Amino acid sequence: MSLPIVAIVGEPNAGKSTLLNKIAGKPLAVTSKVEGTTRDRQYMDTSWNGVDFTLVDTAGITFGNMQELESAITHQIDIAVQEADVLLFVVDGRREIETLDRKALLKFRKTKKPVILAVNKLDSPKQLLEKVEGFHALGIKNIYGVSSINGRGIGDLLDAVVDVLKKNPRETEPKPEGIAVSIVGKPNVGKSSLLNRILNEERVIVSTIPGTTRTAIDTHIKIKGEPYTFIDTAGLKRKSYRQTLPDIYSGFQTFKALRRSDIAILVIEANEDITKQDQHLAQEVLDMGKGLIIAANKMDLYDGDEQKLRDYISFHLPFLWMSPMFFISAKDNTGIDDLLESIKPIYINRHKEVVREDLEHLLTKVLKQNPPKLLRDQKKPKVFGLKQLATNPPMFELLVNYPAAISMQFRNAVKNRIVRDMELWGTPISLKIRGKDKS
Repeated sequence: MSLPIVAIVGEPNAGKSTLLNKIAGKPLAVTSKVEGTTRDRQYMDTSWNGVDFTLVDTAGITFGNMQELESAITHQIDIAVQEADVLLFVVDGRREIETLDRKALLKFRKTKKPVILAVNKLDSPKQLLEKVEGFHALGIKNIYGVSSINGRGIGDLLDAVVDVLKKNPRETEPKPEGIAVSIVGKPNVGKSSLLNRILNEERVIVSTIPGTTRTAIDTHIKIKGEPYTFIDTAGLKRKSYRQTLPDIYSGFQTFKALRRSDIAILVIEANEDITKQDQHLAQEVLDMGKGLIIAANKMDLYDGDEQKLRDYISFHLPFLWMSPMFFISAKDNTGIDDLLESIKPIYINRHKEVVREDLEHLLTKVLKQNPPKLLRDQKKPKVFGLKQLATNPPMFELLVNYPAAISMQFRNAVKNRIVRDMELWGTPISLKIRGKDKS
């Protein structure tokens, strides 16, 4: 589903990332007093009053001088305009209105996109009343004073955002045909080369220059009569203090591609070390509930032992223990057929409905072999039942006496046992803990 997009834009150090974190209710983006230090996630799906939308933070750039500032803000606005349904313009409310960049504001008005002004860093009620009034001189209709630190005014701001989205509904994107598979990974690991081998033709530009692919590309094919949609994505570069805007845009395209996918093929380089970016992207796939396949590409450049490579990857990506791993060479066209054969079984696993009796039998074995331990300052943990709530991805519910009394160790033991005994390989599962009704 294509969600409406709200782009958080503004000059550096206006509090954009702090605002994103406050809305999310948890730290998704790194924040500091140093301009341009957004180094983590720049986007998230959220909901307010029953309306779902995606927030995009366009922070993450350090500016050296005013000329660079004007150029970067221009690019930032252009990128936001391509994707956004609403522009959430964040300014530092402690600054004088005369110091704001009027050229950026003029550019906003020319786009005809709805603009909501968030006057940030107004941390006291007195500031909220005094400062907001002066910003009406900018000619923006929707102006809200907020404090990203203590949350003051955030509710009214989101009410305004949702109201605009309801008046300007976004057209839905066409649903991918058949099984949707995204190919993700760092730049230059061979994602486009892999897709070309799958298609058996040069449909995607391949280059040795990192970051050639800038947008997600859908390709519909049939494999053994089954329809598939392969989504090639832009490579995710390692975040840096001077991350360029096209790379932020590419990261968002990868995020959107994953959201539309059933399964992701994580491409890594067999001849290179696993990086934090590989780990971060793998975790991103699991957090979004997508199936995952590991593809160690460029085996033609690797001259070591295959089992040692498997052990190395498993050690650095231990949370992918349920995901199949393949050693391939897009250049030599080796290992790709086996990789493709693994996609449909994972898709089937994501839609599998487990028999209630099998879950009860599984829970009995877990309680016998690994019963929940008593946590300090908690009630004695008791488990009453286990049932499946949903599929794609599989979701289960554990009925207990007190959720806080159930340790993370026991929760993981149940999840791991479900994957193994129910053979839900290749897909993450979620386990909700529900307290038994005392009434």
